[in-house]
Amino acid sequence: MDADAMDQGYATTKPRPLRRDAERNRLLILRAARVVFAQRGLEATLDEVAREAGLGVGTVYRRFPNREALIDALFDDGINEIMHIVDEAEAEPRAWDGLRHFMTSVLQMQTADRGLRDVMLSQRSPNPEHDVLRDHLKPPLDRLVHRAQQEGDLREDLTSTDVGVLEVAVLGAAEFTAVAAPDAWQRFLAIVLDGMRAGRDQQGHPTEHPPLPAPPLDDEQIDACMVGWKYGGRETPRHRGKGAACRALPTPPGS
Repeated sequence: MDADAMDQGYATTKPRPLRRDAERNRLLILRAARVVFAQRGLEATLDEVAREAGLGVGTVYRRFPNREALIDALFDDGINEIMHIVDEAEAEPRAWDGLRHFMTSVLQMQTADRGLRDVMLSQRSPNPEHDVLRDHLKPPLDRLVHRAQQEGDLREDLTSTDVGVLEVAVLGAAEFTAVAAPDAWQRFLAIVLDGMRAGRDQQGHPTEHPPLPAPPLDDEQIDACMVGWKYGGRETPRHRGKGAACRALPTPPGS
C-alpha cells in the first residue's frame, strides 16, 4: 500500500513523512473540501475542491484518487479531532467538567465546520461489529459517565448513549436556529447539562430525580436511528471506514 493511502489517523502501520510541499497541498485540499462540502454537500466533485484549494486537478487526484478517498481522509481528521477532545475531557480532575468540555467542544467543532460535520455524520460502518466512532469513543465516554456518577455530579440513570443522543439533539437545535441566532445552541446545551446533573437540595445533599419514563437506547437502536435520520436512509446508505464507498447525502437545511 502506498504512503498516500496510509497517512491518516488510525493506520495500521506508520506512514512515511510527506515532503513539506506535499503536506501543504494535502492540508489545502482538506480545508477546501470542508468548504466545498459545506456549500454543495458530499456530491461535490474533486474538480470543485481543486478550484477552491487553488491547485491543479492533477495535484488533487494524485493525493486522493476519488471523492470517497477524500471523504475517508476528512473522516479520519474528524476522528482525530474528536479523540483529542476526549483526551482533554478525561484529563479533567472532575469527570463532570470533562463531560461538559466534551459536549461543548464537539458541538463547537460541528457548528463551526459544516463540511466536516456532514462527513462525520455521513459515514456508517457496513459491519456493525466494527464501528470506528463506537470503538474509539464509547469506552472513554463510558468511563467519564461512570466516574461522574461515582463523584455524585451526574444523575445515576444516564448512560453514554444518552450523552450521544443529547449531543445530536442540541446539534439539531443549532441547525434550526443558525440563521437567526448562530450561538443559541449554547443556551440549549446549558439546559441539557442542567438536566443531566445530579439533583441537590439547599444544603447540597443529593436528591433523587423522578425515574426516566423509557430505557436508554442500545447500540443497535442507535444504528437504526442513524440509518433513518435525515442525513441518510436505506436509499442512501452511509459507510464508515477506509475505502468505503460513500453515496451523496441531501444537503441539510441552511448548508
